[in-house]
Amino acid sequence: MKRRSFLALGSACALCGCAGAVHQLPQISDSHLSLAQSEVQGAGGPPQRRVLTDEQVDEIMRSALVRIRPPADRICREMNVGVCDWRFVGTANRSMNAGAGANGLIFVNRGVVEYASNEEEVCLVFAHEIGHQAANHIATSQRNQMTGALIGAILLGAAGAATSYRSPYGSQLMRSAMDTGANLGGAVGRISFSKEQEREADYLAAVILYRSNVDLDKARGMLVTLARSSGRRDTGMLDTHPAGPDRLASWDRAVAEIRASNGALPARA
Repeated sequence: MKRRSFLALGSACALCGCAGAVHQLPQISDSHLSLAQSEVQGAGGPPQRRVLTDEQVDEIMRSALVRIRPPADRICREMNVGVCDWRFVGTANRSMNAGAGANGLIFVNRGVVEYASNEEEVCLVFAHEIGHQAANHIATSQRNQMTGALIGAILLGAAGAATSYRSPYGSQLMRSAMDTGANLGGAVGRISFSKEQEREADYLAAVILYRSNVDLDKARGMLVTLARSSGRRDTGMLDTHPAGPDRLASWDRAVAEIRASNGALPARA
């Protein structure tokens, strides 16, 4: 993706001049884009962040992962091109940001959960970042080594205060209790993917959700929220992920194709 490209959410990866999508992605017509633009314009102003307790945020993240993890594992191994062993980290940062980095790292900020209208939208964010890993987007980046060093330094700094979620995935899902962990999203989110990689991550997220029996229409609300938030000035996903009508139109095309194929992956590029 370009320097400004959601989760779905801001992503931790580098700009790769030659890095594209693994799969053939559906094209967006002017009519698709026009419909998406009209929807975003009528959706209202910037969304409001909900006030949730630590326990509520933790439970929503855990539940979202439980719902999508088994199908995501199978899809990743079916593709057989990327990283299928993931480490999930939840941070205290309240910006709408998430990312994927080296060595299977996937982080999701608390703000994603607080801006989400339902758990399905959180599922979409996790699935989007899993899509980056499954398609090997990080490894194909020219700056992957730098990204890995950055993430490693941050995680080492926060490791002493990170506590494991009580979930079926044990220490795979952690919540940072230090400012270092809270700043993870902002530091990592400044490095971004190519536009085609972002579109592919969204497509793979839709496949994961479809096979997980997650309501794709409910999950889609996160993309509308991101589009509504495009005028915000705080850092986060909007720095690194496409947040406008083009992303919404691309999602709708992908979902139509996935439903028609009963959840099949698209042809390889």
